[in-house]
Formats: sequence, C-alpha cells, structure tokens
Amino acid sequence: MDAETAIETGNPDYDQLYPLTRDALQLGRRVFEGEKGRFVGYISGDTWQINGVWLRDWIYQLPAYAYWEREVQCGLDRFLEAQNPDGSMPDGIRRDGSIWRMAVESDVEYILVLGVYGTWKITGDDAWLAKALPRLERALAYIQSDDKRWDDVHQLVKRGHTCDTWDFEIHETSDFVGKRFVVATCDQSGYYLAFRAMASMYRQLGEEARASAYDAKAEAYRQRANELLWDGVKYQHHVHLTPIDHGGFDERAQLAMGNTWAMTRGLADRAQAMAIIDEYRRRHAETGDLYPWWSLQPGYPDELGYYEGAFCKQGGYANGGLMPWVGGELCRASFQNGREAYGVELYNQYLHHLRRTGNRVHVWFWPDGQAGFRTTNEVPYTGWGMAQWLQALIEGLAGLSDESGQMRRMRVAPRWAVTAERDVRAVVRYAASEAYLAYHLCIDEAARTMTLLYTGSGETAKLHVLLPDGWSPCAVTLNGAAVRYETEQVAASLYVNLSVPVVGVGEVRVSCV
Repeated sequence: MDAETAIETGNPDYDQLYPLTRDALQLGRRVFEGEKGRFVGYISGDTWQINGVWLRDWIYQLPAYAYWEREVQCGLDRFLEAQNPDGSMPDGIRRDGSIWRMAVESDVEYILVLGVYGTWKITGDDAWLAKALPRLERALAYIQSDDKRWDDVHQLVKRGHTCDTWDFEIHETSDFVGKRFVVATCDQSGYYLAFRAMASMYRQLGEEARASAYDAKAEAYRQRANELLWDGVKYQHHVHLTPIDHGGFDERAQLAMGNTWAMTRGLADRAQAMAIIDEYRRRHAETGDLYPWWSLQPGYPDELGYYEGAFCKQGGYANGGLMPWVGGELCRASFQNGREAYGVELYNQYLHHLRRTGNRVHVWFWPDGQAGFRTTNEVPYTGWGMAQWLQALIEGLAGLSDESGQMRRMRVAPRWAVTAERDVRAVVRYAASEAYLAYHLCIDEAARTMTLLYTGSGETAKLHVLLPDGWSPCAVTLNGAAVRYETEQVAASLYVNLSVPVVGVGEVRVSCV
C-alpha cells in the first residue's frame, strides 16, 4: 500500500492539522554541508542562532517530521561526532560546524538518547543503533558523574535555578552564577524516559541483561523522583539544594510546565496524571487566562527583580508565558488519562488560537493571548509547539502510537467516540522506512456498533477502543469470528481491549447494549 499520513473525517478542524503542521515546519528545515558530512535539522522558533540547530528544538519536532522527513539520521550523526571526551554533549551545531552549550542546563544528554531512540524507531536501522549506543552510554555516565549535574544525596540529576527546562537562571545568567542548584521535575521525567529507551534499544539488539538493568534503573529513578517532588496534587517546580530566599513568594505553589512531561513521559501514574490535569483546569477557571499553557503559573513576581528583560516580566516568556508545546502535551495527556472530553476542549482551544492569529504559532504568548517576542528572529511557525499539537491529534485522539519501532507493534486507541465524528480514516507512515498503519472507524449509533477496519506493514496491534458514553460491549468479532476481549475503565471512560494480528485487512466489530 502506498500510504500517506492523513486524518480524514470530513471536518477540516481535524483533517487540515497535519498538512498545516507539515508545511509550516518545513520552513524551518535546514541543510548544512560540512567537512564531516551532511546535516539536516529543524530550527527553533526564537533563536539568535539563525545559522544553527539546537538539539532540543529539533528533536522535540520529531513526533511531527517522522511522517515526512527522509533524512533523519545525518544530523544526529553530526551531534554524536561532536561528543566531548568526558561524554557531555553540545546544545547545538552551527552551519560552520562550531558548537555551543548553555551551562546551567542538564537535559542535553537525555534529549540525545530520545533523539536516537525516536530516529531508530523510524528507520529500523539496527546497525546504526548499535554504533550509537556506546556514545549514549558515555553521555549518561557523564551526567551521573559531573558534580554540577548530579546530586549524590538524592541520586537524581540537578541543574541551575532555571525557569523549569529553560536555559537561564535568576538575573538571566547562564553559567551557574552563585552555584544555585535545584532538582527539577523536567529533568527527572526526561532521564526516566531515557533509561526506558535504553532498555528498549538493548532489547531490540538481543542484549537482555543490559535491557533488564536499564528497566530496573528507570523504575528506581522514577521512585526517587516521585518521593522528592510529588506534593499530592502536582509535581513541584523544583527542590532547592542550595538555600534560596524568594521573599514572600511561595514557589511550592507554582505549576511548572514540566508537569505535562511528567504525564506524557510516564513519571506520573494515572492517578497523579488525573490530579495534575484537574489542577490545570482549576487554575484556568481561576485565572481567566486565555489558555492553560503556562510555562510557570504563577511566574516569579517582578518585585523580586530576577529578570531585567521586559519579555520576562511575570506572565512573559519562561516566567509565566503561554507556550503552545505545554498545551499540546497537556492535551495528549488528557486523552491518555481518562480526561478525553477535556482533551477535545484543549484541542479546540488550539483551533481557536490558529483562527484568531491566522495560523501563527510563536514560542510564547502573554496570558491574554498576545504574541510575545524575545529576539529579532522570531518566526510564527514554532516547531517545538506545533509538533506537540499534531502528536496530541495523532497519538491522543486518533490513538496511533508505535510501541516497537517501524510500527511492528502498534497501539491503536481511537478516541473519536468523545467527538461528533462517526466515520474516520486515519493513516500514519514513516517516510524514511515506509512503515505504516491505517484504519477506518465507523460508529453506528442506531445499531450501537463500532467497526474498525485496519491494515499495515507491521505484525500486531493492541486495540484500546473508547466506547461512546453509556455503551457497554456484549460481543466482539474479528473477521466475523467471536474473540475474547477485556474491558478497561479509565476514570469515567470505558474501553475495549484486545490484540490483533496485522495481516492483510482485518475487521473488528464491537457490538454494544
């Protein structure tokens, strides 16, 4: 089958998001030809580095460009080659091959792991993966040995006192001025996911002992992070390792953007995720801000004098500005954690934003929705932001996610029952490898049946099908024959679960009362 990634419902609110995102992000595609070879990457939306690519901004666009980009490895090859002797990684690479790193951050090494893992899933290139893994090992060893980045007491990664995952400290410094150290939620979710990714990659190469060791490492890391950072409702922005007096400001009350990653990366369990989502809803109603996409809520008050730039006053940039990527992660987490109706509400907020701005997506916006600007190089097609909303549509609402690489084992969790759409076609395809999965879902209200036709290039699919409100399954068939299934209650939502082979075209029918 000559597949092409698409969502087809007849409703442009869903059908046009993929082509809109694809065309916008390709405006930020860069190709550098250097002494070490070709580099293909995607720029950030507000960087001074107009002739350079930041690793984080590029890799955080991978959930979108995976579907159209064919040159996905060469940029990572250039980053892997630029690894320092101590195992540390640069933040970015310029057109001339020079590199840079923002010292206060501690996330670059986990982003490298996630970039290699996501790229291998697209290509299925095991030989390339085997060559990259030793460098990933050195990167992870470095982060756990540098006394500026590893806290021996808590056995967790630390960083400077930044605004969550951002790259500057109090007083807009970027080099550990005053040695103000914190353990931040944003880093813990990233390293937890990186350890899980290492386990998956080693398991693919048949190294079960190493895979099991990383599984254990990930779970122990998750437990330590939760013990330190979970406050019963949300994750703390960070925990101070160095005493810092914020005056009368209660930093523990801040809802930091890293909470969304905690959900989508698996640091939070389902009960924790639902609590975080509900806290976002509560604060949105309480503040009256246009959208609940905060970098921090609330940001640090201006009277503390932490930031000189007008763009970083309370409610601006990383000090409380609305960031589209945060909304996209929150939306996907809502679909995945029993808050599907809220996921649709959030998705509609993004559509509202696109309509009112003429499809302009900046890095951040003021709480009233006005576009924010930090540099003279701002672009209105910020990939780290647009990609997360597309991911919320494809993996959250359409429910298509790759659990193995090259879509051999897919999770198919269509949640269209929470919308008005009753006839949906969805296709995902990796352009670099032609791996694909496609389905056609029909919901017949009168007959109280759901029919799912599917096909793909892989082996198996785990179905996790959301039923319309009030429906209860009485029979499930696969190609006309009755099959065993399970039901799963996720908050108020009822799902039907079963595993099916992906051979030719399959038809699953769920009959309900």
